[in-house]
Amino acid sequence: MDFGAPIRDLGPVDIAPLQQLIEGLPEEAWTRNTLRQEILSNDVHSVSQNILFKTEWHSSAHGSKLSYFEDLVWIWCKQKGFDPSGFMPIAKEETDIWPVYTFPDWLAYKEVLEPIVQQVIRPLRTETGVVTRLALVRLPAGAHIPPHIDGQVMATRAHRIHVPVSLSPSVEYKIDGRKITMVPGRAYDFNNRVRHSVRNKGRRPRVNLFVDYYPNPGVAVIDPLAAAMKPVYAPPTPLQRLI
Repeated sequence: MDFGAPIRDLGPVDIAPLQQLIEGLPEEAWTRNTLRQEILSNDVHSVSQNILFKTEWHSSAHGSKLSYFEDLVWIWCKQKGFDPSGFMPIAKEETDIWPVYTFPDWLAYKEVLEPIVQQVIRPLRTETGVVTRLALVRLPAGAHIPPHIDGQVMATRAHRIHVPVSLSPSVEYKIDGRKITMVPGRAYDFNNRVRHSVRNKGRRPRVNLFVDYYPNPGVAVIDPLAAAMKPVYAPPTPLQRLI
């Protein structure tokens, strides 16, 4: 979201439980699910590694002509040789822009993450607001995400909030041509509607928590014909709110 400035500090966040959790994660936690890098994001983000908990999606954002996110995940799993049941979304929320899906990994991380997410969105919270994307994102040492502008439609309405989790003094952020510093334990509203880039010049990975928050969604209008149809390969995701 473009809020008229490159970045703004939303205040402190208690990340100690999350830091402890991340320190104990096996490498496989970061490399197991590459759905975001391979399908959901543009090429500039392919160097990052993610633990994905929530994302928005619509068929118009994907070139496969698939109508249902469940089918997209199912086909991707089959191509990778994975059991689809471990990757299928477990909840769906309708918004006036795109549906939002929650993934199974949320259940394993919920106890630690839910209080942190609530702290992060508190300055922006509304009665109808929706967390539209949630992920832990690791940028390996030496990796570079080149200058770009987030172009998806939700980026015009949702706040992209970064919470640095790792101490990474050698990470260089640039937003609208300006160098920006973000420190662990604070939440930052990050203007992703202007050109921005990041380079990890250090020897250790950088880990940030990404929280996208859509504070003022309109009324979701559901096409009755589309609602009557179902995915071809997988059961439809239940409509419910988990975060």
